Amino acid sequence: MYEKIFRAYDIRGIYGTDITEEIAERLGVCTGYLFNNTFHIGRDSRYSSPMLAEAIIKGLRKSGTNVVDLGLVPNPVIYYSCFRRNRYGIYVTASHNPPEYNGFKFIRPDGTSFIEEYDSIRRSLALKIEESETLGSYTSEDFVDEYIANITKNIEIMKRVKIVVETFGGVANLVIPRVCNELGIEYELLHPEVRGDFYGIRPEPKGENLRLLKERVIKSRADFGVAFDGDADRAVFVDDKGREMGGSESGIVFVKYLVNKGDSIVVTPDTASALLEVIKSKGGNIIVSRIGHGFIEEAVRNSRSIIGIEQSSHFYFGYIYPFSDGILSMAKMAEIVSKLGSISSILSDVVVNPIDKFYIHAIDDRVKWAVIKRIMEMYPEGLRVSDGIKIWTKDGWVLIRASQTMPEVNIVIEAPDERTLKRVKNFYTDLVKRLIKEVR
Repeated sequence: MYEKIFRAYDIRGIYGTDITEEIAERLGVCTGYLFNNTFHIGRDSRYSSPMLAEAIIKGLRKSGTNVVDLGLVPNPVIYYSCFRRNRYGIYVTASHNPPEYNGFKFIRPDGTSFIEEYDSIRRSLALKIEESETLGSYTSEDFVDEYIANITKNIEIMKRVKIVVETFGGVANLVIPRVCNELGIEYELLHPEVRGDFYGIRPEPKGENLRLLKERVIKSRADFGVAFDGDADRAVFVDDKGREMGGSESGIVFVKYLVNKGDSIVVTPDTASALLEVIKSKGGNIIVSRIGHGFIEEAVRNSRSIIGIEQSSHFYFGYIYPFSDGILSMAKMAEIVSKLGSISSILSDVVVNPIDKFYIHAIDDRVKWAVIKRIMEMYPEGLRVSDGIKIWTKDGWVLIRASQTMPEVNIVIEAPDERTLKRVKNFYTDLVKRLIKEVR
């Protein structure tokens, strides 16, 4: 009954059906039994998060494990706390999924995420585990001040910067104003109330969800806009001309500013060709990681990379810590703009081919994986990645993967122009939809 909630790098499902308080408590007991250490607990703004946090804390304490409760905080705050205190952690969130979803991200003491440890937790759920005779201790602690101080000491703003921030009512609202005020960044906050329903918007910072942000950037003549997902570990940027930037475009800005000859940079198979060329021009060492925050964190840590970059706009500033931090990404972009000028001018000498990333609903996980298998059989010449295949076209590429968080097929396409992109998108969209009908 637990199999479907375990993903490659977190635990996730629909609250009340896949994820319940009973399951959360059981996860707490098993996790405490396996990892005999103090655990930090935090949660996002979803309406179900307080109940799930309380349940997993109850389970941890039943195993004799001591708990430090951070309460309602952005994802990077709890990762930072684990990294600084050398402790394990659990964050209650479903990130960018719709409000009816929830789940857990498990954190190692070095600030990276559980991966293979999930296998041990899953197996332990089927075992009879004796609860401890003594409850673990419970304390609460505020790490927000320390987290903000760490950001501000790593950022230098040289001149006035004005930004517009889209949070969709997520937990970023609790920290963004303080970070901006302490750094002297002028800001406008959209959807400023922390809400469990994200104002009725799926907290996915892309496409139509960024329409208001783009409009406000242009109207207020801001230097840039930034949008966060539900737990604020991801930051999607809009440039000074109101254009949505993919992770590769934002990554190019970071690389131009941060990377020196010999530095290592972690990228993923779906990043733009232009980003790879810029890294090479800077003398950087390219390391390709499997897609997913847990895998990239390990690659950043192991290679001591300056930065890790995902097309989905997760950015890992490895010279500070190994995990993805959308709030730090925002502050670093403000620093760059304050020193180098507008984002559009920084990117003016780089041609980034159009890239589109989209999802196709696949009914359920079984159908999703069956479709991926069929596509692999159809394109034996393609490059196999861990959860899909990369296919090179005449003048671009297509990456087709199984989503790790939803019953969806994830498609990323790079093409030389918008017309070609649309044609390729239509072809592979039709193909995937046809295969879904065939295998369901």
